Amino acid sequence: MRIAIFVVLAALTFPLPALAFKGRVVDQQGNPVAKATVSILGRTGEAITDADGRFEWRPDPPPPFEILIIEASGTYSKPVLVTELTPETEVLITVSPIVSESVTVLGSAPSIESTPGSATTSLSGRDVAVRQPSNLMQALENIAGVSQVSEGQAAAPAIRGLARGRTLILIDGARVSSERRVGPSATYLDPSLIEGVDVARGPGSVAYGSDAFGGVISVRTRRVMPGSPWGAQFSGTVGAGVPERRGAFEISKGLPQGGVLFAAHSRKADDWNSPQGEVFNSGFSDHGFLFRVEHKAGAGALTAGWQSDFGRDIERPRNNSRTVRFYYPEEDSHRLTIGYEAGHVAGLNRIGFTGFAGSYAQVTDQDRFATATAGRTIERADVSAKDFQVRGFGEKLAGKSRIEAGVDVNGRFGLHAIDDLITFDLAGQVIGTRPNVSVDTASRTDVGVYGSIEIAVAPILNVSGGVRGDYVTTRNTGGYFGDRSSGIGAGSGYASATLGSFRGISLTAQIARGFRDPVISDRYYRGPTGRGFITGNPDLDPETSLQADLGVRYVAPAFRVAAFYYHYRIHNLIERYSTTTDFFFFRNRGTARVRGVEVEVQATLPGALTLDLATQVAEGRAIDDHAYLDDVSPINLTAVIRRQFGERAFAYLRASYFSDDDHFGPTERAVNGYTMLDAAVGYRIVKPLELRLQGRNLLDEEYFASQDVRTVFAPGRSASLVATVKF
Repeated sequence: MRIAIFVVLAALTFPLPALAFKGRVVDQQGNPVAKATVSILGRTGEAITDADGRFEWRPDPPPPFEILIIEASGTYSKPVLVTELTPETEVLITVSPIVSESVTVLGSAPSIESTPGSATTSLSGRDVAVRQPSNLMQALENIAGVSQVSEGQAAAPAIRGLARGRTLILIDGARVSSERRVGPSATYLDPSLIEGVDVARGPGSVAYGSDAFGGVISVRTRRVMPGSPWGAQFSGTVGAGVPERRGAFEISKGLPQGGVLFAAHSRKADDWNSPQGEVFNSGFSDHGFLFRVEHKAGAGALTAGWQSDFGRDIERPRNNSRTVRFYYPEEDSHRLTIGYEAGHVAGLNRIGFTGFAGSYAQVTDQDRFATATAGRTIERADVSAKDFQVRGFGEKLAGKSRIEAGVDVNGRFGLHAIDDLITFDLAGQVIGTRPNVSVDTASRTDVGVYGSIEIAVAPILNVSGGVRGDYVTTRNTGGYFGDRSSGIGAGSGYASATLGSFRGISLTAQIARGFRDPVISDRYYRGPTGRGFITGNPDLDPETSLQADLGVRYVAPAFRVAAFYYHYRIHNLIERYSTTTDFFFFRNRGTARVRGVEVEVQATLPGALTLDLATQVAEGRAIDDHAYLDDVSPINLTAVIRRQFGERAFAYLRASYFSDDDHFGPTERAVNGYTMLDAAVGYRIVKPLELRLQGRNLLDEEYFASQDVRTVFAPGRSASLVATVKF
C-alpha cells in the first residue's frame, strides 16, 4: 500500500513533455472508423476513436507493439503491428474485418481496468460461437489460469484457483452476485448473446474492490452498429451425447445516432452420457431475453439494457443422486444496466459511468427418495436478493502519463433465505412442512474510491501505481444468527514497472495488496446447498493479500508469446471445511500461499493455419501445515489449431491434456488425468445460411467432472449441429 502511494506521488513530480502516440483508424475503403475501441496489447487502458477515426494514447508505447481495434458493432480487427513511431506523426491504421473468423487475442482486455502485471486475454464473439459452449466456463476453457469449480451446467469459472467470491464476473460492466458457495457463475447466461469476453488474471482489487482478488471476467453482450439496416438472425441447435435442443432469434435496427436490439432464447438439455452410460440428474433448461438501446448523448453514447433469464431444473449430478437428488428448480435473474462513456468532457479525456439494479432468486432442492420404511423428503432453500452498483471514472492524459480516478459503490440488500423441510408419506402425499428462516433480511454495501497513474519515466520504462480505500458494511436481522452486523475499512494498492520493448521483448514486475470481505451468506446463512448442508460464521475476519506478479512478453509479425509467474500470500484465508461428508462450515485458516506459472503462445503457420498454445502449473497450500487448498487446477496444456477457408468455411481442432491431480484440498478427492480432443467445422451454404458441426471428447475419455468427493463421470463423446440464418 505504501509503495503504491509512493509511486503515484513520485510520478506526479516528473516534468515530462506532452508527447503522445496519435493514430487514425480507417476501413479498407479509406473511410474513418468512429467509436471504435483501441487497445495496445500488453498495455492497460483503451482509447475511443472520434468521428474522424482519430485517437490519442499516453504514455506512448515504445515499438514494436500491436494494436487491436474493436468496431462499434463488436467486430474485431486483425491485430496491427507497429514497428516504428515518428514523433508528432499520425499513424494510419487500416482495419481488416474478420467477421467470419474466430479470434483469441493475448494481451488485451479492453473492457477491464486491469493492472500492468495482469495477464489479459480477449475472446471475440465469433470465437465463442464457433465452439458452441453451453455456459460461461466452457467459453473460457482455452485460457491459461482459468479453471472449473463444480460440474455440469452449474460449473463456475475461477482464476488461478481463487474461487468462492475471489473471482469477479461482470456482464456489460455490472457485477454478477450469487449466494452459491462456489461463487458467481452466471449459469443463466446464454453464450450466444456474447459479443466478446475479456479476462484479466491478476489482482483487480484497486479498480473493482473486494471480490476481484484473483482477477476479472468481463462479458460484453451484443451491440448494434449505428445506421445499420434492419437485421434478423435465427439459430437452432440439436445435440447427441449431451442431448441439447436450443432455439434463438434476434432482431436489430441501427438508428442514425445509435441502435436497438432484442434477442431471446430457449434451451433444454437432458441427462448426458458418459463412457459408462447415462449420468442421472445432469440436465438443465433455461430461457431468457435481452433488450438493448443505444443513443448518442452529448459527447458520448448512452446505453440501456434489460436482461431477464430463467433457469429451470438445473441439475447437480452426484454419485449418490439415486438416493438424494440435488438440483436448482428455479434460478431467475433480472438486470437493468445503464452505461455512458464519452471523450473530452470537462478537461478529461474520457469519462464513464455504469449503473446497475437487479434481482436474483434461486431455489435449491435436496430431494431424498422414499425407501421401504421412510417417505420422501425435500429439504429446500429459497434465497432471493436485490443488487445494485454505481460506478464512475474519469481519465486524464497529462504529459506522458495517464491518470484515472473513480468511485465504486455496490452491494446486495433484501437477502431473504428460508430453509423448508417438506415430508411425504409412503403413498407420496405431503404430510407436513417445516419452514425455518435462515436469513430474515441481510445486506452488504461496499463503498470504494480509487485512483491510479501510469507514466513513462524513460523511453523504455513505464511505472504505475494505484490505491483504493473501501468501507464494507453488513447487517443481518433475525434468522438463525439473529441480529448481527459488521463494518471494516481497508486499503488496496499496487505498484508496477514495465521495461521494454527491446526488439519486441518487454518485462513487467508488480506487487499488490488486496482485500476481500466474505459475502453475506458466508457469514449469516445456514441451510441446504448444492453439495449438502452449510453453516455460516458471522465472526469471519476479512482476507488480505500480498501478491507478486512477473510477466514477460514477446511480439513479432507472426508470433507472440507471454509467460507469467505469480506468488500470492493470503492472510486470514476463509476456508470452507467439512466435519463429515456433506456438512460444511467456514473458518479463517491463517496464511495460505498460491503460486504458479502460465505460458501462452500464438503463431501464424504456413497454409493459413493459426496455432494457440496455453499451459499452466499451479499450487495452493496452507502455510501452517502445508495442506493443499481446494480449487487449484492440475497441470494442463491446451493446443488449438484454426483454419479459415475464404469467407465460407472454417475448421477448428482442440487438444487438451490434464495431469493426475493428487494435490487435492480438504473437501476434494484425487482424480486421474486425461486427454481431450474436440473439433468443429462450419460452412456458409448461401450468404444467409451457415451450418456448424462440433464434436467434443472425440476420444471418449473417461474422466471425472470435478474434484468433488461426490463427483460423477463427465460427458463422453458428443456432437452438436447448429444452423444459423442471418438477414
